[in-house]
Amino acid sequence: MPNTPLIALIIGLLIVAVYLFFLLKPHAMREALEAYPRWALPGQILTAVGLVWFAWNLWQVDFGGLSWLKNLLFVAVPVGWYLVVTFIPDLLSVRALCGVLLLAGNPLLVQTRWHGTPAQFAIGILVYLLIIKCMFLLVYPHYWKRGLAWMFVSENRARAMSCTGMGLGMVIIVCAAISF
Repeated sequence: MPNTPLIALIIGLLIVAVYLFFLLKPHAMREALEAYPRWALPGQILTAVGLVWFAWNLWQVDFGGLSWLKNLLFVAVPVGWYLVVTFIPDLLSVRALCGVLLLAGNPLLVQTRWHGTPAQFAIGILVYLLIIKCMFLLVYPHYWKRGLAWMFVSENRARAMSCTGMGLGMVIIVCAAISF
């Protein structure tokens, strides 16, 4: 039986920690978030993680008479990684992060599907909002910079965004505490 409240508690604590850092050090957070899309190393690592995770998911599927095609994954994953890293280097970090987060949504939803607690709904809403945001940023990664520009247009807006994020994390923590 999955421990949905524990999963919700960990997610809530991570969200609160990130937004607390955002509240305490807004300039450092802004610099890191603005530099991230053009930083190649995380994009290359997350692309590899995403491709391996996707290949592992495909490996679990029964293709019947076409199962022999699974062996092609051992060639397709490294070749695909090389092609993506070589020919799509612009904003690769944002795209790769979104791809990995999209893959991460499935296990969270599967683990919490039949639990029937408030934590289930908090995690489900969070995951579906994250999926929508990631699909949008996967297609339009340049909106990362626009979103940051909007968020940091004033000190008050940045504080409001960090307080809103911390509030979301606290709601998830409360749902997890109620579910224990």
